[in-house]
Amino acid sequence: MGVMRKDEIGDIFIDDFDALFANYSISNQTYGRILLHVVLGQALSQNVYYRMGKRKIDIRVHLLLIKPQATGKGAGYNIIDVLSEKIGLDFQTLTKTTDAGLEGTKVYDPTLKEEVIVDGLLKTADIIGMEEASPIFDLTSDFSKMVMTNMQITMNSLFDSDCKISKRLGTQLIEFKPHASFVLTSYPPDKLAEKITKTGFLDRMITVFESVTLADRLEILKKMTEMLNMKEEDFEEKKQSFLGRLEGIVNFFTRGEYCIEIPPEIHSTLLRLIEDFAMQVFDASPKARQKLEHFVTRLYEVLIKLSIHHALINLRTIVDLSDLLYARMTYLPIWKNLIIHVESLLIIDPSERARRNRIIADSIREYDRLIKQGKHVKEGRWVRRSSMIPSLQACWDNCSAGTADNNLNTITKSKNIDIEIFKKISKLDEKDKFFETRDIGQTTYIKKIKEIA
Repeated sequence: MGVMRKDEIGDIFIDDFDALFANYSISNQTYGRILLHVVLGQALSQNVYYRMGKRKIDIRVHLLLIKPQATGKGAGYNIIDVLSEKIGLDFQTLTKTTDAGLEGTKVYDPTLKEEVIVDGLLKTADIIGMEEASPIFDLTSDFSKMVMTNMQITMNSLFDSDCKISKRLGTQLIEFKPHASFVLTSYPPDKLAEKITKTGFLDRMITVFESVTLADRLEILKKMTEMLNMKEEDFEEKKQSFLGRLEGIVNFFTRGEYCIEIPPEIHSTLLRLIEDFAMQVFDASPKARQKLEHFVTRLYEVLIKLSIHHALINLRTIVDLSDLLYARMTYLPIWKNLIIHVESLLIIDPSERARRNRIIADSIREYDRLIKQGKHVKEGRWVRRSSMIPSLQACWDNCSAGTADNNLNTITKSKNIDIEIFKKISKLDEKDKFFETRDIGQTTYIKKIKEIA
C-alpha cells in the first residue's frame, strides 16, 4: 500500500468503519466500534505495549456484548472475518461442542497408528468468537469452569509469566502461552447476576449491555428497507478503501517494537477522567455500587488502551489529549449502560435490605452508647473504632471480629481517598455512609456523620 494521506486516518478512518459496519449489522455502532479495537489490539499486541512500573502490558481488549436475540449480534461476526483475513489474523469460532479443542487434545492418527496432539484454539487462534456465549455463564458445568479459567488466563498481559496454560494428557504435558482476543455475544443469560457477584470475568472485558425496545426494532426494519437494492460496486469500493488503510496502519507498526509514551500531563488528566466515571457509581444502590467498584479498578486499563489505539490510528506512539477525549466519548455510554444494567440485576431483595438496615441501626446504637458513657472517646465525638467491635459481634450472632469490622466498613466513608486528586468523589462518598474515620496517634477513631432518615 502507498503512503496514506492525513485525511485518510484518525477519526475519518473510524467514521468510515462505522459506516462500513452499518452495512453488516444495523444500529450496532458501539458493538462495531469495539470490534475494531479488538482487531487492532490483537494485530499489534506482540510488538506494541505500554509500561506500568517494570511490567509490560499489551494493548489487547476483549468484548462481551449482552443484547436480546435477533438484534444483529451474529451479523457482526462477518466483519471480523473480513478484517482478520486482510491483515493475516486467524479468527476462529468456539461452540460448546468444541470445548475439548480449546486447550488441545489427543486424537488417533490412522496413518501413524498412534495418538497425536492436536493444538487447541487457544494456541493457534488470534481472535476467538462465541456467537452464543450463554453456556459460559452456567456456573456448574465443566465447560463453563474450563472456559472461564482459560479465558481469564489468556487475558493476562502477554508479557506476564502467568499468561500460560498447562494441561496434562495422560503422561504428556501441554504448555503454551495463549495470545487470543475474545469477542463474545449473548442474550441476557439467567445466571448473569450470579456471575457478576461471584467472578471478575466481566470486569476483564469491555462489557456492552444494550436493551432493545419495540420502537428500536421497528427502526431497524425501516433501515433494512432503505438498504434494499444497494449496488455491490459502491459498497465494495468503500470496503476496499477501508481495508487498505487498516492494512497500512498495521504495517506501519509491525516493523519494530514500540513502547507507547504516556506523558505526565496525560496521567493527571486521566485521573480526573476516571474520577468523573467513578462518580456515577455513587448514584447506584449500595449493593450494585459494591460490585461496580470492581469495574472502577479496570477503568484505567480500558481508557488507556482505547487512548493508545486512537494514537496508533493517527500513526503516533505518544498519547495526547485528543486520544483521551476519544476514549471518554467511546466508553462513557458503555459505562452508563453498565451501571444501569448491573444495578437492575442486583436490586436488593427485602432480606438484603433488612440486613443492611440492621447493620446501620446497631452500629449507630453502639456509637451513641459509648458517647453517652464517655468511654474511649476523643474530642467529644470521636469513638475508638476497635471499642465498638466486641459489642457489634454480640449483636450479630457472635460473628467473628473480621465480619463485624467488615460490616462496619460498609457504612463508613473511605479514609484513603486522595481528596486532592478525587475531590468530587470524596464529597459523594458520604451519600450512603453513616460514619467517617480518623487516625489519632496510632489509633483509628470513628465519628457519626448522620442519622437514619
